[in-house]
Amino acid sequence: MEWPRDPESGWVIRPPHTRIAIPDGSGFTVHEVHTDDFHSFRQKVLDIVLSSLAGALPRPPEVALRELTDNLVHAVPCCASLVVEPSRKRFYISDTGPGIGRLDLAMEPGYSTATEVQRSVIRGVGLGFYLAEKEISDLGGELNVFSQPGEGTYISVSILDGEVSSSVHHDLVEGLSQRQNNILFLLTEEEFVGPSQVSTELGVSLSTAHRELVRLERLGLISRSSDGKRFLSDMGKSYLRSILSL
Repeated sequence: MEWPRDPESGWVIRPPHTRIAIPDGSGFTVHEVHTDDFHSFRQKVLDIVLSSLAGALPRPPEVALRELTDNLVHAVPCCASLVVEPSRKRFYISDTGPGIGRLDLAMEPGYSTATEVQRSVIRGVGLGFYLAEKEISDLGGELNVFSQPGEGTYISVSILDGEVSSSVHHDLVEGLSQRQNNILFLLTEEEFVGPSQVSTELGVSLSTAHRELVRLERLGLISRSSDGKRFLSDMGKSYLRSILSL
């Protein structure tokens, strides 16, 4: 297939060949992930890592893992690795890419160096590290990013107690619109929904329905199946329970 190529650098935008080491009791099982597009790459990484963390944490950091996986688009062409500790409460991501020139800015919401081509394969809106750090913090954990220009980037994620901060629900109550809440309530009635159904049920345009679903997914309140349909995530279910008890 013909992969997109960044016109500035000339680099091919293809997911990195990634090795994922998962503890298996006597050592590690290494999974090789080498796909042709970022959507299938992200999904394979999520499937492998989240299934490994599921038994160790009340809620694995799905949003953070998705954002950190997407962030590898800035490092290609490179190789990457992800290692889950035997405790399954820490994992590490490293790449052999060009590194991050301004790490201080990269951690700020809204700052993005994604090119037009990179934004065609991931969202690239400058919220990746911000959303990852917020979710991990809400889970009582810590995100650390170390990067050396020309040598690559190393990310450490720790989830020590797995407890969701109570502040996350209050922040969401203040931040979500009535329309977004209505979409979440719609998902309590339907197992899966797409933009067309949201548009019909709520009387909004198709583009508005799509935009709202994307925002709710970025917040971690809904997840997406392999065929693109959205469903309530565990965080979304917890959020709805919290607002019903207010």
